[in-house]
Amino acid sequence: MKIRRHNDSYNFIGDTETGVTFRWGKSFKDNPLFAPHPELADISISNHCSKACSFCYRNSTKNNSFITLEEYNYILESLQHPEWGNVFQIAIGGGEPLEHPDFIEIINTTHSRNIVPNFTTNGDLIDNTIAEEIASKIGAIAISCQNIEELDSTKIDILFEHGIKTNIHFLLNSDTLQQAIDILKGKYNESLTKINAIIFLTYKPCGRADESKTLSLNDVFLSFVNLIDDSQCCSKVGFDACFVPNLMRYTKVNIDYIDPCECAFFSVYIDEKMNVKPCSFTTDESESFNLKEYSFEEIWDTKFKDIRETRINNCKSNCKFKVECRGGCPYFKKLNICYS
Repeated sequence: MKIRRHNDSYNFIGDTETGVTFRWGKSFKDNPLFAPHPELADISISNHCSKACSFCYRNSTKNNSFITLEEYNYILESLQHPEWGNVFQIAIGGGEPLEHPDFIEIINTTHSRNIVPNFTTNGDLIDNTIAEEIASKIGAIAISCQNIEELDSTKIDILFEHGIKTNIHFLLNSDTLQQAIDILKGKYNESLTKINAIIFLTYKPCGRADESKTLSLNDVFLSFVNLIDDSQCCSKVGFDACFVPNLMRYTKVNIDYIDPCECAFFSVYIDEKMNVKPCSFTTDESESFNLKEYSFEEIWDTKFKDIRETRINNCKSNCKFKVECRGGCPYFKKLNICYS
């Protein structure tokens, strides 16, 4: 199914079968400033997780803080715009999504609205039953990881056998940077043959993750970025939006094919308490608006308007891409390595 949105300054086409999207402005040479309605919603369906990882940015615990199925459907209804329709895809997160008692129903109701559901998991609860239930409905699954050698190959085999596109979300911090270099050198190719892509996620000092492992501009970091243009990894390689300024400054990646931070511009985050924020890492509570108090249209069109205006062309460096990158992360200044 094709999703299309068009006005004078914004054009969007998304293919729900392949996940491929196209976006342009007044012409194919122009980038639109923002979308009249978000293309993607990042929704946390809980803050409950039994694993207690030391790097959990949400500080998730066994707290039984699950969104109800009724509340989740209310969010989807709120996202249904009378002119622009619904979001193209939803990134389901947590907590651990597979520990949610209504997880399968959440996937089903998302898919039934012609929205592509994707989710991130620690992978522990993946089994044949779950894979069979979601195989024809899911866009992709991402397995969180900070050590490739600890990946459970049996879980990846299950997803592969059911034809489910599987990505690795590799946490990129000062401790894992050397292994990230080895990944790009192809050292782990034998373990990654069934992986669609490795997405490197920038470590944020948030939740249980402290500042001690935050990336910094040093020789090891430069060794990593210097390998990006000539990756020997057998899987596709991608990065979160937080890393995009580094791609623009230190690599030869074509900037026409990468986006800087999209939060409040093209995407939105909604937590399990129905708080709408620009990003899951939003630290400023003045940028949080509850769907029980405001309509989504009011939040996106009015409340987020001021946020967008403060994040245009605010880069502090002299980089030639300063307009395109929007100045890096607005919440964690230490992530903006290219200022160094």
